Amino acid sequence: MIVVAGIHNKSTDFQVTVEEGGSITIPCFYELTYTDHVKYLCKGCTWDDCTNEIKTNGKNSTKYSISDNKKQRMVTFIIHDLETEDTDCYRCSIDERIVKTNFHLHVGNQGDATLYVDSQEVTGFIGDQITIDCHHRGLKQIQWCRTGGEGPTPCIEDSGKIDETKVTINRNTPGVITVTMSELRERSSGWYWCTDENLQMPVHVTIKERPTTSKYFTL
Repeated sequence: MIVVAGIHNKSTDFQVTVEEGGSITIPCFYELTYTDHVKYLCKGCTWDDCTNEIKTNGKNSTKYSISDNKKQRMVTFIIHDLETEDTDCYRCSIDERIVKTNFHLHVGNQGDATLYVDSQEVTGFIGDQITIDCHHRGLKQIQWCRTGGEGPTPCIEDSGKIDETKVTINRNTPGVITVTMSELRERSSGWYWCTDENLQMPVHVTIKERPTTSKYFTL
């Protein structure tokens, strides 16, 4: 297992490539002291040209939506109906001045995405396993990392454990790495990345108890 610098207590910088017509979800983590502060998403590569697109005390739009999970100290932004014109720098900030996440979004034509997943939302059950396919085009060694926790960020290149969850990576299929997470538990829930040195793709994993089915029913 590889450990890289933690991202919870400082700003995060990453790049995402997506295809037009879809959507992208970006998590932004913050410290306890900022729980009740207003969080913003602004668009622009410098403060002078950065335009606030949405904030937590405002309303969602057809283009942008936002949710603030104060228990997990995480705000989530979704940009919908992506177009090539959405290619730009974006910043998640607090009170319009404290930057927590910088990301560069590149929106290309169909087939242009360099690193992508089939879905950013994956659900599994306690004790079972899930698989995530990270599709890539000519990238270097791709890792599977967990993000958003306190302290260092754990990453897996081949096999190992992240927070007691077993992780195995299969690279047998060209252009795809298959991540298998097994021995799942509730604490396996959270945000992860498919990532190489330059590009990242966030994936949200939700683990819950399997519903029980009754042997009896009432007519």
